[in-house]
Amino acid sequence: MKKLLILVVFLIFTATAFAEEPKTDEQKPAETLTEAKTAEAAQAKPAVYEGMPITPEFSKEVIDKITAKYSKMYESYAGVKNTRYVTVEYRDPKTNELLETEKYVYTRWDDWYKNLKYELLSCESDGKPRKPGVIACDPHESKPGIPHFDKNGEKEYIRELVAVEKLNGKLAYKIKMTARKPKGEHFVGHVWVSVDKLEYMQNEGKAGKKRMGEKDLYVKYQAKDFNNGQFFHFTSGITRVEISVMGYKRVLIYKFENKDIELMPKEQKK
Repeated sequence: MKKLLILVVFLIFTATAFAEEPKTDEQKPAETLTEAKTAEAAQAKPAVYEGMPITPEFSKEVIDKITAKYSKMYESYAGVKNTRYVTVEYRDPKTNELLETEKYVYTRWDDWYKNLKYELLSCESDGKPRKPGVIACDPHESKPGIPHFDKNGEKEYIRELVAVEKLNGKLAYKIKMTARKPKGEHFVGHVWVSVDKLEYMQNEGKAGKKRMGEKDLYVKYQAKDFNNGQFFHFTSGITRVEISVMGYKRVLIYKFENKDIELMPKEQKK
């Protein structure tokens, strides 16, 4: 009888021990294991990461945040004043031979919605000074570009977040810009905005519509936030344009750098 009692106690203890022992991954049901691993993976990956899939909802969320940030810039100020340093190379479109090099410096009053005003400070061609008024010293400026992130951005452009990728070592949103009714003042192509601070970093593309005499146009501009990160402005860039007007054919390569950037207050209404 004593041996039987010991055997019963042993069996009860063994059954209790096995019942309380935690299951290993192999012992867990497949469905529970999959859910657990999915949850662990979700916790391991950051909310935004390189190469992540982009949903329409996430695209809208990001673009709305960028617009909310920069639309204040357009509402609060008229534009920016800066000093631009430009080098223009004139090349043969067939041979790429360098035919002439111009350099000029000018002050720009770069209004976001009105035609640009500028004052030429210096100009030279192939290292020789030129006098103001000579046609070769014309900076060839055009109307201001139509903004992507002001209150009318959605009306002017189809804006799509297409990727999250690295740009200059930083994680950035890559946004595709398509003009709804293309004009020469539209910029179409891609814009990069940093993930961490929503800082406008770069754009690359072309005009929405070719202007008279243009055969091809390509632009790539670098940008940076200023004034405590509330505003952005282009700091440097390159434009390559091929022109053909009445037998005159040239490739013009513009390289510029903007300095002394400052905000222009809006004019007081009388």
